[in-house]
Amino acid sequence: MNRPESTLRLRSDSGPEWAARNQAWLAARCVVWRECIDAGTATTCPSLDGTAGFEPAAAQLARSFSLSPFETDLLLLCAGIELDTGLRAAVARAQGEDASGPLAVGYPLALALLPGAHWDAIAPGSPLRGAALLEVDTRAGLAQARLRLAERVLHAVTGVDAFDERLACVARVIEPGPADAHELALAQRIAAQAGVQTGPLVMLAHAAHDAGARRTARQVAVLALQAMGLAALWVDTSALPEDPRETAAVARHLGREVGLRGAGLVLAPEAERGLGAAALRLLAALDAPVLVLGNLAALALADLPGRTPLRFAVQAAPGASLADLPAALQGGAARALQQFRVEPAVLEQALASVAGLDAGQDGEQQLWSALREAARGGLDALAQRITSRAGFDDLVVPPFVASQLAQIVSQLRHRSLVHDDWGFGARDARGLGISALFCGESGTGKTLAAEAIANEAGLDLYRVDLSATVSKYIGETEKNLARLFDAAERSGAVLLFDEADALFGQRSEVRDSHDRYANIEVAYLLQRIETYRGLAILTTNMKASLDRAFLRRMRFVVQFPFPDLAARVQLWRRAFPRQARVDALDFDALARASLAGGNIRSVALNAAFAAAARGSAIDHAALADGLRSEFAKLDRSAPSPMPGASS
Repeated sequence: MNRPESTLRLRSDSGPEWAARNQAWLAARCVVWRECIDAGTATTCPSLDGTAGFEPAAAQLARSFSLSPFETDLLLLCAGIELDTGLRAAVARAQGEDASGPLAVGYPLALALLPGAHWDAIAPGSPLRGAALLEVDTRAGLAQARLRLAERVLHAVTGVDAFDERLACVARVIEPGPADAHELALAQRIAAQAGVQTGPLVMLAHAAHDAGARRTARQVAVLALQAMGLAALWVDTSALPEDPRETAAVARHLGREVGLRGAGLVLAPEAERGLGAAALRLLAALDAPVLVLGNLAALALADLPGRTPLRFAVQAAPGASLADLPAALQGGAARALQQFRVEPAVLEQALASVAGLDAGQDGEQQLWSALREAARGGLDALAQRITSRAGFDDLVVPPFVASQLAQIVSQLRHRSLVHDDWGFGARDARGLGISALFCGESGTGKTLAAEAIANEAGLDLYRVDLSATVSKYIGETEKNLARLFDAAERSGAVLLFDEADALFGQRSEVRDSHDRYANIEVAYLLQRIETYRGLAILTTNMKASLDRAFLRRMRFVVQFPFPDLAARVQLWRRAFPRQARVDALDFDALARASLAGGNIRSVALNAAFAAAARGSAIDHAALADGLRSEFAKLDRSAPSPMPGASS
């Protein structure tokens, strides 16, 4: 099949007048053939050119598939027995068959009736057969072949805008949406270069997992084909059959649809696999223009030697303008857009939600919150969002630890100034994010500190579920982490890897394939942590078990010490809300129990439940029971006498 001509449109978009003339033209040919069959003579039918100002659908079809006059007449004769009862009856009489049953045109009748006959018209490589325009039954031999017209082609000959039902799950026609000047300009550039190529393969490269850029690429692809005078057929590569024979059948029907409709193909590689073998076989079998939403690997291009590869970079269409916002809100909106990556439509909605507010902190905070919520995207399905109201005032940590935590928040707030305005980001594209390792025993406040940082910075905090991330199957852990980090990049969230030593352990000596792939996982994590643009916090109570390469790449390593006596006094005081019924407690005595903050909160909560069950206030007796249970849980002996027992 030849590349579809830019003028081809086998659809009823020329109006009812054209459809009526096309129908009359077909009817006239059927009358002539019927008379010739009854007379037993060959005939020359009316010209395919039609009349002035009118071109029948058959002429467009013949041009698209490079059909000879005999092949065109053969196709139309097969259409005639479906459209004209008189011609159907004449063909049935000539072949000694019953017109009321299934009827096909015998090749001997066609050779005798139609001028310019040639034997290769129904050969396997012919346009009629190769493009599945005719269904050819050669069980009785080629000379006695029976010919039927495919239903999709019958619709095309009559000018009906139909679609091949066999492609219903594989392809569909897509139309462009409202386009901006940037998209139109890029589409015109693509059309100008691809339109003069044979078998062009246009790759619209965009940022991986960037939904906005992908949507823009799709829009540009449709506009480019439109500028070339072609419709756009979207091909779902995931629906292509893996069996090569089935793929070949799909290719034949898709090639026929491309020719009948005058179209090019738009494909999107799967995010992780690229274009699979089935899609590459499909492209090798077709020669229509193809636009791919993404890049193809060199090996994939090597399998398509007949294609002319062209590459264009695509960025997400610019969103709504900030100019309509009050001047005091524009700076806050710009900072929010540097933190959160949202679709243009979502941005417009967020801007509209604050457009009527007075300029000030409330409007800026509302815009930040709207964009923060919109940017979450699919991250909720990949990690656990932690909702917390903890702040720095809730932390009981030494001054040097508090200072480090404050530095992390400060760097989160001023990243754009340092990296963009001051040029540090241009010097090194790696390490633009912030990575922090929180070390310390369980209960020393590592997770609470992560919550405080996220709240102070106005960001979401997501805890990574290691059980759902690590896989025993080779390569799956990297894929899971790639999805996680890509979603986190868009959301601007803080990632928390609790008990990170389980995932970020030391690389081992390679003794077998399992060690090799385990080390590959660690190496991948090293690279991804370094390039992640947000804040990643790792917590561990076994710092020595972490890979040293991780420690080198951590911008902050914060050691949370076990709380001393003074710190434990503060922790006990903060363990009880103001609303709780508390008797006079000796916090200095309670602090003599060597417990971390997490354990102290657990004792306080258990004591509260015990007191509630007795109907009394929280007293030292309830706390003593809670302390015994907590020490037993830690496999440690409870102090004797129990702190505060004498009170």
